[in-house]
Amino acid sequence: MEINDDLVIQWEPKIQKMVSNVYIVGMDRDDIAQELRIALLKTARAYDPNRGVLFHTYLHTSLVNTIRTLISRAQKQLKLVPQSLDITYEDTGLQSMDIIEALIDRSEQEELLELEDWLASQDLEENEFEFIQLRLEGLTMEEITEDLEESAYKVRQILREKFSALGYGY
Repeated sequence: MEINDDLVIQWEPKIQKMVSNVYIVGMDRDDIAQELRIALLKTARAYDPNRGVLFHTYLHTSLVNTIRTLISRAQKQLKLVPQSLDITYEDTGLQSMDIIEALIDRSEQEELLELEDWLASQDLEENEFEFIQLRLEGLTMEEITEDLEESAYKVRQILREKFSALGYGY
């Protein structure tokens, strides 16, 4: 496959769509898009049409795996940050966003505060709010289950039912 600027231009809409559907702590959308462009070029170099797989399918798998790798790296970096960076939001009465607050830029902080305000207005149980907070911090369902001391899957199902009843497609 020929690797040139036209290749990147051709697949840019797919990259932008994938970027719009993902949030990775410590990375802005431009960084994520650039990582996906690099993955596109590597994928094009490694693509073998004789294997019977469409390039689109091969590329999609490569981009998804790249995103998973970036998320995994971000989660590992979060675990390496000292716990002394904990910050509490005493003015809202909500639990802190802990390490994430120290790693994100100002506009993302404002978005998270708006999200916290909206969540506070949804009359969530403490464990439901904590579940959302832990998911935002990048914890796995198993890690959340340990922290909540109850099934994260059960809490997620309750949240889905609540948000569906409110008209949100969770």
